[in-house]
Amino acid sequence: MPKIIVNNGQYKVTIPKELAESHGWNKSTRIRFCEDREGNVFIKVIDKVKK
Repeated sequence: MPKIIVNNGQYKVTIPKELAESHGWNKSTRIRFCEDREGNVFIKVIDKVKK
């Protein structure tokens, strides 16, 4: 279950481990939260860096 964490005035959202692993994401994967015209939020990978 995702969580929103507040730390020093910044909001952080956790991503379920299963979701990250199924997409091959790791701590070096850069993502962006985007919103469409209807207000739906989705995650977009902006750059994948291999270890």
